[in-house]
Amino acid sequence: MTPGRTSVLFVCSGNICRSPYAEVVARSLLGADRFDVASAGAIATPGLAATDTMQEIARERGLDLSGHEARPLDGVPRPDWVIGMEQHHLAAARATFPDMDPPRIRLLDHPRAVPDPYGRGRPMYERAAAQIDVAVEALCSVLVR
Repeated sequence: MTPGRTSVLFVCSGNICRSPYAEVVARSLLGADRFDVASAGAIATPGLAATDTMQEIARERGLDLSGHEARPLDGVPRPDWVIGMEQHHLAAARATFPDMDPPRIRLLDHPRAVPDPYGRGRPMYERAAAQIDVAVEALCSVLVR
């Protein structure tokens, strides 16, 4: 994370579907001048690529996930904000970053979880991406204030 910039970390389970997609959406909306945006997984296997389906959906929206490599939550520096997809991601973040101010660890689409599309077919990926698109846009409008 870069001094003087706000760091935002998106968290899901494997860091191969939801959180990397949220990362590229947020990066496209926030730009790189004031924010560092990253993603990680509560149970990620380091180095895995984003799923082919999520890469296709991102590409269709003008975003690029081709260089993404999964990384575990416990391998990233403490961010300013942790944005999880489900409640258990928030619990993992609280355990990993116990000194963080609790309101800075939150669900992306509070109070709704973003369901995991992994292995559930393209329609589920499309629903997750659409939910993430709307929720990240709302989050970004709060962060840039």
